[in-house]
Amino acid sequence: MRIKIFILALFLSCTSLFAAEISLDYLTAKSDGKTITIEWKSSTERSISRYEVERATTEQPYRYVAQVDARGGQSSYRYTDEDAFMKQNGDNPSVAQLTKYSYRLKYIGSDNSVSYSNTVSVAHNVSGVRRTWGMIKEIFR
Repeated sequence: MRIKIFILALFLSCTSLFAAEISLDYLTAKSDGKTITIEWKSSTERSISRYEVERATTEQPYRYVAQVDARGGQSSYRYTDEDAFMKQNGDNPSVAQLTKYSYRLKYIGSDNSVSYSNTVSVAHNVSGVRRTWGMIKEIFR
């Protein structure tokens, strides 16, 4: 019985050595009218192989946007989302409404474990020309 407990304790201690561990100092999202910039900084980053940036709106669930490779503890990261565009108001197409986006990070561990960050939200206002061009690009995806 003691051998079984010892083996179990040894197994649990070894798996905790290789488990992914992440701690963020901050996660922010800012719009400049053209793009949305997502920035974050890790204070602890152990056994993390990559981050996946995910975006959602009130009408759409979270979906994959981009991948950023992990660089190790106390690293700062930045991703610029150039594909976030504003939609027109259905009642009055000449009046534009802000689109609110939510972003989160998906942490992928070196053992393929997955966890998620908290979410951040941002209101995005894009010019009519950029919005039209973005809609044309979406047609051909």
